[in-house]
Amino acid sequence: MKTADAMIHEGNWLFRHRCYLPLITLLFAFFCIWVQRSLYLTESFWYDLFCLLIAFGGESIRIIAVGYSADRTSGRNTKQQVADEINQTGIYSLVRHPLYIGNFFIWLGVALFCRIWWLVVIFILVYLFYYERIILAEESFLESKFGEGYRLYADKVNALRADFRRYVPNKYHFRVMKVIRQENSTVYAIVLVFLCLEIIQELAVNGRIGLEIYWWAIGILFTVLYLVVRTIKKTTRLLHNEPQREKIAHQEQ
Repeated sequence: MKTADAMIHEGNWLFRHRCYLPLITLLFAFFCIWVQRSLYLTESFWYDLFCLLIAFGGESIRIIAVGYSADRTSGRNTKQQVADEINQTGIYSLVRHPLYIGNFFIWLGVALFCRIWWLVVIFILVYLFYYERIILAEESFLESKFGEGYRLYADKVNALRADFRRYVPNKYHFRVMKVIRQENSTVYAIVLVFLCLEIIQELAVNGRIGLEIYWWAIGILFTVLYLVVRTIKKTTRLLHNEPQREKIAHQEQ
């Protein structure tokens, strides 16, 4: 098997099992915190906030990509690749894989929160190894489905380096309900990860489970929001009935 084919094969496997990477990453971070417990003897509210903002900055990139994307694209599917069209406008006109860039900043915020410089280096290297293969697999699928159309798009737009000179206005209107439906669990997962890391830091230093009042406030707020959205999603069609509307201005171009 050629190297590229082997990487695509690995990428398809990683794509189907990508939900397990956060769990493995989190367990490794727990171990590193325990080993480096002396780093957490002093409180660091502003640094913690900085790391949380980096993670939510990554989530903001995901929200923009999901909100403007076409139906049956930029989804949370894990069994197989799905795409009914090529997203080429808005943030997708700047970079081909904005969701993966968003994920990078989410996990960079998590890695920085641990305050261990070599853990950040390990995260970056693992991330590049992991998503390089997933990107190859995804682009192989898109090229096989859309052919020359995708090749022309890939020739114009870089995979991970944004070029703001190539911006094309969004083809579709932003869909709030779609974002809430798809990203509710991701937002809550980010908060839970930070809460778990904070608890482990407290346990490693003081031998007890505890949280500062601001972490309690953040945890309660996002738990309530998550449960409300989950209840609406399970019991109504409110989050599923938002139509995809194409912008007239774009159609006239």
